[in-house]
Amino acid sequence: MRVCVFGAGAVGSHIAVKLANAGMDVSIIARGAHLDAIRTRGLTLLQADKSWTVNPKACEDPSELEPQDIVFVTMKATGLAAIADKMKPLLTPHTAVVFVQNGIPWWYPVGLNDKPAPPDLPLFKLADAFLADMAPEQIIGGSIFSANAVVEPGVVKNNTPQQNRLSMGGITPQCAIDMDALRATLEKAGIAAPPPEGDIRELIWVKLLVNMSGSAIALATGNRSSISRQDPELETIYRRIMAEGLQIAAAHGFPIDHLLNVDDLLTRIPDHKPSLLQDYELGRPMEIGEIVRAPQAFARSAGLETPSLDVLCAIVTRMARDRGLYG
Repeated sequence: MRVCVFGAGAVGSHIAVKLANAGMDVSIIARGAHLDAIRTRGLTLLQADKSWTVNPKACEDPSELEPQDIVFVTMKATGLAAIADKMKPLLTPHTAVVFVQNGIPWWYPVGLNDKPAPPDLPLFKLADAFLADMAPEQIIGGSIFSANAVVEPGVVKNNTPQQNRLSMGGITPQCAIDMDALRATLEKAGIAAPPPEGDIRELIWVKLLVNMSGSAIALATGNRSSISRQDPELETIYRRIMAEGLQIAAAHGFPIDHLLNVDDLLTRIPDHKPSLLQDYELGRPMEIGEIVRAPQAFARSAGLETPSLDVLCAIVTRMARDRGLYG
């Protein structure tokens, strides 16, 4: 089985190593020093007291690769516009294309049935570019819970050895991909892949609420995500934003109270720098629009007031704009 990880940063590298170690024919699309290191020394994953090094095919240009059975797109949402017209060499009508990003995804309105219309977000315009080369029926949405960081070129550390799961589901009811086989591929590689109870968008909202609260608070304060459980005042803000997020999701047809226990979430917040803070510190484009401003727009379209989210959104947006990391 040929598998390509398009955008082998922290999360993508984790997936690539696990799949290659399980015997899959893995290729990766990467760039810069990370790509050079992988070509020279291989790709290494550190997890607790274990490490694995694999030597996948690695390139920057997808046209160097053959069509794939599965493509995991793990680019940050901020980089998707640049790759939409580059994926065609990897695709056949039967290729499963799994999009694994944080925040509201570009495909959210595609195949959305019997739910309130979402706001008209700029990121939704990416659908025209992606759907030019792939059908909605072969697109898989993914919600990942796995904290990873690139510690040096070619080396990625997983900071949540007890919690690494990728839930996936077709974005339309007419999904043409064998999801049981796809999930089995991940399970064989050591990545939990529980099926969603219903629409994959439910789990997208679950992950979004986690990021728009704990990750955004960590960014605003310059702390690790765990600060929301260590500081009583920030815990209060965390709870308020989570409550607002639950209202937003429910107003758009996804009541997810049964999937989120805030007390439990607080105890399990990983002690790591979230990707929002990593990007800010490293001067990389930030997913402010997808993680913080998008849910605010969903709230406005539903006529909801979100005072705590509004304050946090204004702060982190200003931080990102002052560094030129969000336009």
